Amino acid sequence: MATSTKEHRLGMGEKVAYGLGDCAANVYVAMASTFLTAFYTDTVGIAALAVGTMMLVARIFDGITDLIMGAIVDKTKSKYGKARPWVLWSAPFMCIGLILLFTVPSGLNAGGKLAYAYVSYIFMNCLVYTANNLPYNALLSRMTLNVQDRATTASIRFIMTQITTLIINAVTMPLVAACGWVVTSVVFGIVEMVMLLVCFLFCKEHIGEDAEAGTIQVENVPLNVALPSVLKNKYFYLQALMFLFLYIFVVAGGMSSAYFCNVVLQNPNLIGVCSSAQTIPAMIANFVNPTLVQKFGKRKLMMAGCVLMILGSCVVGLADTNLTLIVIGIAIRGFGMGPIMSGIFAMTADVVDYGEWKTGIRSEGLINSCTSFGMKVGIGLGSAVGTGILAMGGYLEGTAPEFQPASAISAIKFEIGYLGAIISAVCLVLIILMNIDKHIKQIQADLEAKHAN
Repeated sequence: MATSTKEHRLGMGEKVAYGLGDCAANVYVAMASTFLTAFYTDTVGIAALAVGTMMLVARIFDGITDLIMGAIVDKTKSKYGKARPWVLWSAPFMCIGLILLFTVPSGLNAGGKLAYAYVSYIFMNCLVYTANNLPYNALLSRMTLNVQDRATTASIRFIMTQITTLIINAVTMPLVAACGWVVTSVVFGIVEMVMLLVCFLFCKEHIGEDAEAGTIQVENVPLNVALPSVLKNKYFYLQALMFLFLYIFVVAGGMSSAYFCNVVLQNPNLIGVCSSAQTIPAMIANFVNPTLVQKFGKRKLMMAGCVLMILGSCVVGLADTNLTLIVIGIAIRGFGMGPIMSGIFAMTADVVDYGEWKTGIRSEGLINSCTSFGMKVGIGLGSAVGTGILAMGGYLEGTAPEFQPASAISAIKFEIGYLGAIISAVCLVLIILMNIDKHIKQIQADLEAKHAN
């Protein structure tokens, strides 16, 4: 179908616009991973175990909606492409969904509050976030085939999202103290929507049968052909597991930070300090990541990152309440997260290419369903694991920090430290198995030749 052999390269404006799309999603992820569980337990009064169960139950719906959305993306045809229009269509619903999460009506009884939490959480996480984030992640593989451009774009994206996380974690509690959760969610929801609109306006699809620039075109295939080919792609399963465990780490760590600062250190304003200690090193790592990727490859950098995450988590676990050691451990962990967070998303695009190279069938939507599914199952399991550990420790919802039992304090300390080391070790094993880098040069050369013809 295509006539051009020119490999499209992305300009800085398009890379930054792409990053804004993830900044928008990360507003929700930061709020959900750091503050939502504490909001449900300490403000709304829902039991921690009930919150964790709710987030785990929602994963059943995630498995269904992710596969459906992946198929929808592959079937989408519009003047804007396959993935890009969903960034536009989902923008207002991302705003509405975030507001609904943090506006549990106070007049409801305990059962009514839990039911409202179920409905609003499933709406936002399983429907809206799926319709936004799965196509957004698929968009990168439709913007360029160039490996270096993908790595650079992913690094820029995560520098921007880390700044977003830093801002959200720093301003949320002061904003809540001044205006309340409802106003805070309205402000953040509008910010989400605006960033998604900018992403839509300035990003283009340059690859595909309906590519806007007509640079490279690929054949559209029906679901009954695409799905079997995806299921034969061994990296599809490994990538899904990597996202799952990585986001268990992100959510359990973010959630435990909120409880650790509020209950153990009895200073909720330190949430911003802990967030900065992790985010700033991760940003620094992402600045140098594109250069290091050229020299060592994504996989080796991600393996090194896992080792740093294990080491940093152990330091945090050993630190007890020593704030200096805690910050040092979190910073070490942040340096490790940098290459992992940028590398894992760029690697998804490589998995798309591998699938086409191996089977002759390209399916951004279905393969990126592993990204969305792994992220959301990880978010749910991270919350479930975190709240489960709190419940086993005897955490008392709505109780002042000084009256929490010693077992609850120990559970929180375990979550913020050694739990992260265990999860990071699992991620390291998965990355060792994810040896797609050994094929990548041949894959890129073969696909460029194929598309040129």
